[in-house]
Amino acid sequence: MAVVLKSVLFALFERQLPRLQAAWRMFLGNVLTSFVGLLVAVMIASAPSFWLIGAPLVCALCWLPTRRLVKAAPLPWLARRSPAALAGVMTGAMVASCILFMAGRGALETHQHVLYWIIKLAAIFLALLASMTLTSVWEEWAIWRLSSRPEGRGFFASVLRANLYVLLFVMAVPAVLILPKRLKSPDFLAQRHKMAVSQTTASDSSAVKSR
Repeated sequence: MAVVLKSVLFALFERQLPRLQAAWRMFLGNVLTSFVGLLVAVMIASAPSFWLIGAPLVCALCWLPTRRLVKAAPLPWLARRSPAALAGVMTGAMVASCILFMAGRGALETHQHVLYWIIKLAAIFLALLASMTLTSVWEEWAIWRLSSRPEGRGFFASVLRANLYVLLFVMAVPAVLILPKRLKSPDFLAQRHKMAVSQTTASDSSAVKSR
């Protein structure tokens, strides 16, 4: 659903390509980015030792499209950066998000719920920033290659707009469907309070019995 929506949005936003070609090329670009996304998901779920293989592989995958980004940068400051530096920054953000997700799981296991949500939000922000940047760069590069590498033409703005719209849609729909149920759940953001109440009740009962 998200892939189809993104392809349709890109076809509507991009005026340099026929709409059918634009939608098809965006769809093919999604096939490439799905592989990178799968690799990052495996990194998050795997032991840190796997990162020694996954992180260099992600960096290598980032390097090719960042060459295109530097050459046809829509922003002047990007043109002054090296492809290797940009690839390193994107890879570093992904690795940092993996570390934060693991730290968040540790905070949840120790019942530090406030710390868990702080770490989780930071991890989600880094993951979204890195994945959005990498997805947009990869898809633009794929569309550019499929369009016979036209000189002086870029698709960054349309690709980024399509990705942002899809991200908002993917985040909003589950929030509307799931959040009301989660708010009604007795364990949602209330577990610490329930534990404190039960501990207080237990201590009061012990005090009464000792009397």
